Amino acid sequence: MPADRCRYCEQIRLADPRYRMKPAKHDLGSSFPRCDAHWRFVCDTCGRSHHFNGMAWCPTARKFLCIKCAPRHRAVRKGFWRWAYYYALACPTCAREHAALDRLEHERRHPWQKNPALAKAKRGLSPEKEIVPPWSSQVLPMDADEVTDGKIAAQWDALADVWSSGYSEYGDVNRRYVIDPVLFGMLGDVRGLRVLDAGCGFGYLSRLLAKRGATVEGQDISRKFIGMAVEKEKAESLGVRYRQGSIVDLSPWAAGSFDVVVSNLVLQDVRDYRKAIREIARVLKPNGRFVFSIMHPAFASPPVRGWVQEPRDSNRNEDRQYVKVDRYFDRSTEAWGFGDGPRVTSFHRPLRDYFGALTDAGFLVRRLDEPVPPPEAIEARPRDFMNEYDRVPLFLLIEAVKAR
Repeated sequence: MPADRCRYCEQIRLADPRYRMKPAKHDLGSSFPRCDAHWRFVCDTCGRSHHFNGMAWCPTARKFLCIKCAPRHRAVRKGFWRWAYYYALACPTCAREHAALDRLEHERRHPWQKNPALAKAKRGLSPEKEIVPPWSSQVLPMDADEVTDGKIAAQWDALADVWSSGYSEYGDVNRRYVIDPVLFGMLGDVRGLRVLDAGCGFGYLSRLLAKRGATVEGQDISRKFIGMAVEKEKAESLGVRYRQGSIVDLSPWAAGSFDVVVSNLVLQDVRDYRKAIREIARVLKPNGRFVFSIMHPAFASPPVRGWVQEPRDSNRNEDRQYVKVDRYFDRSTEAWGFGDGPRVTSFHRPLRDYFGALTDAGFLVRRLDEPVPPPEAIEARPRDFMNEYDRVPLFLLIEAVKAR
């Protein structure tokens, strides 16, 4: 393909020989250079840029709306050009649904097609010349002396506001639609049980468990998160008690204090995970249960991992070609974050390390699950789940029983 041609234009031309191709001006050093019309547009709600196939135009408000700011979206399975569907975004301004820009262009309803002045001004076009990933990570040498619990606590304090902004009362989309249905299935009926939420964050899971009838206590390493949890408890009293501290130290509770300990996507962020698991075993009653989730060590956390996707910023999950996995047996430390924001430390360990720690602490594994979102979740959140989560597992859930 000539370097000066837009890759999208070429693909559309294969479906429609009459389509006029445009020169590529963006991401020229990649394998998928793009023209202005097929580049990224800036959402008038959040001010961030997004791929054109996840951006809509409201003619009433004369504003662009991205798929992340739309209160809901759906995949309309109506083929055009080379695609089998398009995204329709619910608009909070006019309460109507708007098709994404790729579909609008096909129907000749793109704002640049309908209004030459907008096209001349390149209204909404992102000034970026290449794709900047929304989050980034860096693998560091595994050195326990360099990463302390105090540093990890400060990292989560710095990230707390951004992290909590992606949550509803049911957690973020992964917890609500993928992890928690399996988690609650493993927990079963918690009425009357004493439950410790180990690594509770700002308490969304603690509150859900309390509403299901459990007596809940939560602990988290982040002082900022615990402050948020306490404020929510004041606003809606559910009897949840919170404590700030690393889960490697559960000394405020005597041995055998809890029927269940739950820990949701926490252990991969704990430096001394073996000590944490021993402490969890100590505070559990005989035959007590430890139910936890982690990022899947085989696919979601190795030093070399992630989807190979073309183009890199597409909202269409079918553009994901395959997952790369390498250096799985390396034990490594990762510093990750969003954009130029604060970095948080996580740890990659092979799965056998977790099983070894459970065995050494006296646990027997009863169940293991690699959750897949149910069809209704895929229908409700197609951009998040369709043609991705049914290909590789990103999360792992385990139920372990204290055997001694």
